[in-house]
Amino acid sequence: MTRAVQRAGYRVGTFVFVALMYAHAAFSGVAVAYAGSYVVQSDGLNTTTQQAQISHRVANEDKIRFAVAEWPPMVTETMANFGKHAHRVTEIFAAMGYRVQFDFLSWQRSYELTKRGEYVGTFPWLSTPERARDFLVPRYPVAQAYQRGFYRKSRFPGGLDVTRFEDLRTLGLRPVGIASYWQENEFIKLGIEAEIVANPESAWRFLDAGRADILFEEEEVGWLDLMRNLGPDATQAYAITEPITTDSMFILISRNHPDGPRLQAEFEAFMDTPRGQLMCVRWDICETHIAEHN
Repeated sequence: MTRAVQRAGYRVGTFVFVALMYAHAAFSGVAVAYAGSYVVQSDGLNTTTQQAQISHRVANEDKIRFAVAEWPPMVTETMANFGKHAHRVTEIFAAMGYRVQFDFLSWQRSYELTKRGEYVGTFPWLSTPERARDFLVPRYPVAQAYQRGFYRKSRFPGGLDVTRFEDLRTLGLRPVGIASYWQENEFIKLGIEAEIVANPESAWRFLDAGRADILFEEEEVGWLDLMRNLGPDATQAYAITEPITTDSMFILISRNHPDGPRLQAEFEAFMDTPRGQLMCVRWDICETHIAEHN
Protein backbone atom coordinates (compact mmCIF):
# COMPACT_ATOMS: atom_id res chain seq x y z
CA MET A 1 0.00 0.00 0.00
CA THR A 2 1.44 3.40 -0.95
CA ARG A 3 1.83 6.27 1.48
CA ALA A 4 -0.80 8.17 -0.50
CA VAL A 5 -3.34 5.39 -0.09
CA GLN A 6 -2.57 5.09 3.61
CA ARG A 7 -3.15 8.80 4.08
CA ALA A 8 -6.44 8.61 2.23
CA GLY A 9 -7.71 5.83 4.48
CA TYR A 10 -6.59 7.67 7.61
CA ARG A 11 -8.61 10.75 6.76
CA VAL A 12 -11.91 9.11 5.92
CA GLY A 13 -13.27 9.16 9.48
CA THR A 14 -12.28 12.78 10.00
CA PHE A 15 -13.95 14.00 6.87
CA VAL A 16 -17.10 11.95 7.32
CA PHE A 17 -17.49 13.75 10.63
CA VAL A 18 -16.93 17.12 8.92
CA ALA A 19 -19.44 16.24 6.23
CA LEU A 20 -22.08 15.37 8.81
CA MET A 21 -21.49 18.70 10.53
CA TYR A 22 -21.92 20.40 7.19
CA ALA A 23 -25.06 18.52 6.28
CA HIS A 24 -26.85 19.21 9.56
CA ALA A 25 -26.08 22.93 9.70
CA ALA A 26 -28.77 24.82 7.84
CA PHE A 27 -28.58 28.44 8.91
CA SER A 28 -27.60 31.40 6.71
CA GLY A 29 -27.16 35.16 6.80
CA VAL A 30 -24.33 37.41 7.92
CA ALA A 31 -22.01 35.48 10.19
CA VAL A 32 -20.67 37.39 13.16
CA ALA A 33 -17.88 35.94 15.28
CA TYR A 34 -17.14 37.47 18.67
CA ALA A 35 -13.89 36.59 20.44
CA GLY A 36 -14.17 32.87 19.95
CA SER A 37 -17.96 32.57 20.22
CA TYR A 38 -20.37 33.36 17.44
CA VAL A 39 -23.82 34.65 16.57
CA VAL A 40 -25.49 34.23 13.20
CA GLN A 41 -27.70 37.06 12.08
CA SER A 42 -30.41 36.01 9.64
CA ASP A 43 -33.48 37.98 8.73
CA GLY A 44 -36.40 36.85 10.86
CA LEU A 45 -34.40 34.33 12.93
CA ASN A 46 -33.14 36.42 15.86
CA THR A 47 -35.43 37.84 18.51
CA THR A 48 -35.52 41.57 19.22
CA THR A 49 -33.88 40.92 22.59
CA GLN A 50 -31.00 38.98 21.02
CA GLN A 51 -30.47 41.71 18.43
CA ALA A 52 -30.42 44.35 21.15
CA GLN A 53 -27.84 42.38 23.13
CA ILE A 54 -25.67 41.96 20.05
CA SER A 55 -25.90 45.66 19.17
CA HIS A 56 -24.99 46.62 22.71
CA ARG A 57 -21.90 44.41 22.72
CA VAL A 58 -20.74 45.62 19.31
CA ALA A 59 -21.25 49.26 20.22
CA ASN A 60 -19.04 48.92 23.27
CA GLU A 61 -16.16 46.88 21.85
CA ASP A 62 -13.78 47.23 18.93
CA LYS A 63 -14.99 45.22 15.96
CA ILE A 64 -13.31 44.38 12.66
CA ARG A 65 -15.29 43.41 9.58
CA PHE A 66 -13.80 40.92 7.14
CA ALA A 67 -15.16 40.10 3.71
CA VAL A 68 -15.02 36.34 3.11
CA ALA A 69 -16.39 33.69 0.76
CA GLU A 70 -17.55 30.12 1.24
CA TRP A 71 -14.63 27.68 1.18
CA PRO A 72 -15.59 24.82 3.47
CA PRO A 73 -14.20 23.53 5.71
CA MET A 74 -11.83 26.51 5.96
CA VAL A 75 -14.35 29.37 5.89
CA THR A 76 -18.07 28.71 5.95
CA GLU A 77 -21.32 29.85 7.54
CA THR A 78 -22.40 26.27 8.04
CA MET A 79 -19.81 24.94 10.50
CA ALA A 80 -18.85 25.65 14.07
CA ASN A 81 -16.68 28.77 14.45
CA PHE A 82 -17.19 29.47 10.72
CA GLY A 83 -14.52 27.00 9.71
CA LYS A 84 -10.89 26.29 10.48
CA HIS A 85 -9.29 29.45 9.11
CA ALA A 86 -12.03 31.75 10.40
CA HIS A 87 -11.58 30.29 13.87
CA ARG A 88 -7.88 31.11 13.75
CA VAL A 89 -8.55 34.70 12.71
CA THR A 90 -11.12 35.03 15.49
CA GLU A 91 -8.63 33.68 18.04
CA ILE A 92 -5.79 35.94 16.91
CA PHE A 93 -7.83 39.13 16.90
CA ALA A 94 -9.54 38.27 20.18
CA ALA A 95 -6.08 38.05 21.72
CA MET A 96 -5.37 41.47 20.21
CA GLY A 97 -8.50 42.89 21.86
CA TYR A 98 -10.88 42.84 18.91
CA ARG A 99 -14.09 41.14 17.98
CA VAL A 100 -14.53 40.16 14.36
CA GLN A 101 -17.43 40.03 11.96
CA PHE A 102 -17.40 37.87 8.82
CA ASP A 103 -19.56 39.06 5.92
CA PHE A 104 -20.04 36.24 3.43
CA LEU A 105 -19.87 37.43 -0.17
CA SER A 106 -18.46 35.99 -3.39
CA TRP A 107 -14.69 35.69 -3.77
CA GLN A 108 -14.68 38.46 -6.37
CA ARG A 109 -16.77 40.87 -4.28
CA SER A 110 -14.71 40.13 -1.18
CA TYR A 111 -11.57 41.02 -3.12
CA GLU A 112 -12.92 44.14 -4.82
CA LEU A 113 -14.74 45.64 -1.80
CA THR A 114 -11.67 45.15 0.39
CA LYS A 115 -9.45 46.63 -2.27
CA ARG A 116 -11.73 49.71 -2.39
CA GLY A 117 -11.61 50.08 1.39
CA GLU A 118 -15.16 49.07 2.29
CA TYR A 119 -13.69 46.23 4.35
CA VAL A 120 -10.43 46.28 6.24
CA GLY A 121 -9.46 42.75 5.24
CA THR A 122 -10.31 39.52 3.45
CA PHE A 123 -8.94 35.99 3.78
CA PRO A 124 -7.58 33.42 3.02
CA TRP A 125 -5.62 34.32 -0.11
CA LEU A 126 -2.30 33.34 -1.65
CA SER A 127 0.14 36.20 -2.04
CA THR A 128 0.92 37.13 -5.65
CA PRO A 129 2.74 40.16 -7.11
CA GLU A 130 -0.61 41.63 -8.20
CA ARG A 131 -2.18 41.16 -4.78
CA ALA A 132 0.89 42.62 -3.09
CA ARG A 133 0.36 45.74 -5.21
CA ASP A 134 -3.35 45.92 -4.40
CA PHE A 135 -3.15 45.10 -0.68
CA LEU A 136 -0.99 45.11 2.41
CA VAL A 137 0.19 41.53 2.93
CA PRO A 138 1.36 40.77 6.50
CA ARG A 139 4.58 38.87 7.15
CA TYR A 140 2.63 36.09 8.84
CA PRO A 141 0.16 33.84 7.03
CA VAL A 142 -2.88 32.40 8.78
CA ALA A 143 -2.66 28.95 7.18
CA GLN A 144 -0.84 26.61 4.86
CA ALA A 145 -2.60 25.07 1.86
CA TYR A 146 -1.43 21.60 0.81
CA GLN A 147 -2.29 21.05 -2.84
CA ARG A 148 -2.55 17.35 -3.69
CA GLY A 149 -3.70 15.22 -6.57
CA PHE A 150 -6.82 13.09 -6.05
CA TYR A 151 -7.21 9.90 -8.09
CA ARG A 152 -9.17 6.64 -8.11
CA LYS A 153 -7.36 3.71 -6.47
CA SER A 154 -8.80 1.25 -8.99
CA ARG A 155 -7.29 3.23 -11.85
CA PHE A 156 -3.82 3.37 -10.25
CA PRO A 157 -3.64 0.52 -7.69
CA GLY A 158 0.09 1.02 -7.23
CA GLY A 159 -0.36 4.70 -6.39
CA LEU A 160 0.92 7.76 -8.25
CA ASP A 161 4.35 9.29 -7.74
CA VAL A 162 3.41 12.87 -8.57
CA THR A 163 5.23 15.66 -6.74
CA ARG A 164 5.03 18.41 -9.37
CA PHE A 165 2.86 19.27 -12.34
CA GLU A 166 5.62 18.30 -14.78
CA ASP A 167 5.18 14.68 -13.65
CA LEU A 168 1.81 14.59 -15.41
CA ARG A 169 3.51 14.84 -18.78
CA THR A 170 6.13 12.24 -17.84
CA LEU A 171 3.48 9.75 -16.69
CA GLY A 172 1.02 10.56 -19.48
CA LEU A 173 -1.70 11.66 -17.06
CA ARG A 174 -4.67 13.77 -18.10
CA PRO A 175 -5.91 16.14 -15.36
CA VAL A 176 -9.29 17.76 -14.96
CA GLY A 177 -9.33 21.36 -13.77
CA ILE A 178 -11.87 24.02 -12.88
CA ALA A 179 -12.21 27.19 -14.94
CA SER A 180 -10.58 30.25 -13.29
CA TYR A 181 -8.80 28.14 -10.64
CA TRP A 182 -5.05 28.67 -10.37
CA GLN A 183 -4.25 25.17 -11.66
CA GLU A 184 -5.63 26.08 -15.09
CA ASN A 185 -2.87 28.67 -15.58
CA GLU A 186 -0.24 26.12 -14.52
CA PHE A 187 -1.48 23.62 -17.11
CA ILE A 188 -1.38 26.28 -19.83
CA LYS A 189 2.07 27.51 -18.80
CA LEU A 190 3.51 23.98 -18.86
CA GLY A 191 1.69 22.92 -22.01
CA ILE A 192 -0.25 20.17 -20.23
CA GLU A 193 -3.45 19.13 -21.95
CA ALA A 194 -6.28 19.22 -19.42
CA GLU A 195 -10.04 18.95 -19.31
CA ILE A 196 -11.42 22.22 -17.93
CA VAL A 197 -14.94 22.25 -16.48
CA ALA A 198 -17.15 24.91 -14.96
CA ASN A 199 -17.31 23.95 -11.27
CA PRO A 200 -16.06 21.48 -8.64
CA GLU A 201 -19.11 19.21 -8.93
CA SER A 202 -18.49 18.75 -12.64
CA ALA A 203 -14.79 18.11 -11.99
CA TRP A 204 -15.45 15.37 -9.44
CA ARG A 205 -18.06 13.66 -11.61
CA PHE A 206 -15.71 13.90 -14.59
CA LEU A 207 -12.94 12.24 -12.58
CA ASP A 208 -15.25 9.61 -11.10
CA ALA A 209 -16.47 8.64 -14.56
CA GLY A 210 -12.90 7.91 -15.65
CA ARG A 211 -12.77 10.76 -18.14
CA ALA A 212 -9.66 12.18 -16.42
CA ASP A 213 -6.86 10.70 -14.33
CA ILE A 214 -6.32 13.25 -11.57
CA LEU A 215 -7.80 16.35 -9.94
CA PHE A 216 -5.73 18.82 -7.90
CA GLU A 217 -7.25 20.49 -4.86
CA GLU A 218 -6.34 21.73 -1.40
CA GLU A 219 -6.30 18.56 0.68
CA GLU A 220 -9.01 19.21 3.27
CA VAL A 221 -11.22 21.09 0.83
CA GLY A 222 -10.82 18.26 -1.68
CA TRP A 223 -11.94 15.52 0.71
CA LEU A 224 -15.01 17.49 1.72
CA ASP A 225 -15.87 18.33 -1.89
CA LEU A 226 -15.48 14.66 -2.80
CA MET A 227 -17.98 13.60 -0.14
CA ARG A 228 -20.43 16.35 -0.94
CA ASN A 229 -20.43 15.55 -4.64
CA LEU A 230 -19.95 11.77 -4.71
CA GLY A 231 -21.11 10.69 -1.25
CA PRO A 232 -19.22 9.67 1.93
CA ASP A 233 -18.64 6.10 0.69
CA ALA A 234 -16.66 7.44 -2.27
CA THR A 235 -13.74 8.37 -0.01
CA GLN A 236 -12.81 4.69 0.15
CA ALA A 237 -12.28 4.67 -3.61
CA TYR A 238 -9.81 7.58 -3.72
CA ALA A 239 -6.22 8.29 -2.73
CA ILE A 240 -4.01 11.36 -2.83
CA THR A 241 -0.50 12.18 -4.00
CA GLU A 242 2.22 13.88 -2.03
CA PRO A 243 1.77 17.68 -1.93
CA ILE A 244 2.75 19.31 -5.21
CA THR A 245 2.78 22.75 -3.58
CA THR A 246 2.59 24.02 -0.03
CA ASP A 247 1.31 27.58 -0.11
CA SER A 248 1.01 30.21 2.60
CA MET A 249 -2.42 31.83 2.84
CA PHE A 250 -2.79 35.37 4.13
CA ILE A 251 -5.17 38.03 5.29
CA LEU A 252 -5.14 40.70 2.59
CA ILE A 253 -5.43 44.09 4.32
CA SER A 254 -6.87 47.07 2.46
CA ARG A 255 -4.54 49.87 1.46
CA ASN A 256 -7.57 52.13 1.14
CA HIS A 257 -9.24 51.48 4.50
CA PRO A 258 -8.30 54.07 7.16
CA ASP A 259 -7.43 51.32 9.64
CA GLY A 260 -5.49 49.17 7.18
CA PRO A 261 -1.86 50.17 7.91
CA ARG A 262 -2.49 50.27 11.67
CA LEU A 263 -4.11 46.83 11.64
CA GLN A 264 -1.23 45.32 9.67
CA ALA A 265 1.29 46.74 12.15
CA GLU A 266 -0.72 45.51 15.15
CA PHE A 267 -1.20 42.05 13.65
CA GLU A 268 2.51 41.61 12.91
CA ALA A 269 3.50 42.99 16.31
CA PHE A 270 1.17 40.55 18.07
CA MET A 271 2.41 37.57 16.07
CA ASP A 272 5.96 38.50 17.12
CA THR A 273 5.01 38.22 20.80
CA PRO A 274 5.43 34.96 22.78
CA ARG A 275 1.66 34.39 22.66
CA GLY A 276 1.56 34.96 18.92
CA GLN A 277 4.53 32.66 18.41
CA LEU A 278 2.75 29.90 20.32
CA MET A 279 -0.16 30.23 17.90
CA CYS A 280 2.02 30.13 14.82
CA VAL A 281 3.88 27.06 16.10
CA ARG A 282 0.59 25.31 16.88
CA TRP A 283 -0.67 25.99 13.35
CA ASP A 284 2.68 25.49 11.56
CA ILE A 285 2.62 29.00 10.10
CA CYS A 286 5.89 30.34 11.56
CA GLU A 287 8.54 31.10 8.96
CA THR A 288 10.85 28.36 10.29
CA HIS A 289 8.07 25.76 10.21
CA ILE A 290 7.06 26.76 6.68
CA ALA A 291 10.66 26.42 5.53
CA GLU A 292 10.85 22.92 7.04
CA HIS A 293 7.76 21.79 5.13
CA ASN A 294 8.87 23.18 1.76
